[in-house]
Amino acid sequence: MKHAGSSTKALRLGPYSRTIARGALGDSIDGRSREGKILRRTEQELLGQLGRESSFGERLLIRRVARATLQLELFDQKLAAGKEFTAHDARAFSALSNQIRLGLRDLGLKAAPKDKPPSIADIAARHAKPKAAIE
Repeated sequence: MKHAGSSTKALRLGPYSRTIARGALGDSIDGRSREGKILRRTEQELLGQLGRESSFGERLLIRRVARATLQLELFDQKLAAGKEFTAHDARAFSALSNQIRLGLRDLGLKAAPKDKPPSIADIAARHAKPKAAIE
């Protein structure tokens, strides 16, 4: 049974969509859509990166980070399509980027450790030729 206001048109999402702000994947964003796949994959990746069973609060935070990631993807699409990027868009983009950064920090996720740069002795040892190679 269809509701009086329902439509058969596909749901089109933009960076300011109420659907994203409400946050429920189940009833507002089709999990098979591109947007639904971004949300699910982001959540799965973050849960996997935790490396342990997540708490309820961590799962809430992960959902928020996933939604912010989706909104940034939609802004990227807007830029790629050559549409006007307003000052408000720029502020929202910056705020979403910061929200993701802080959310990841609150989850305790850190950047991959950088490789330690080689010492001068290591570099010299790599470039030293064995005497047998000189003869």
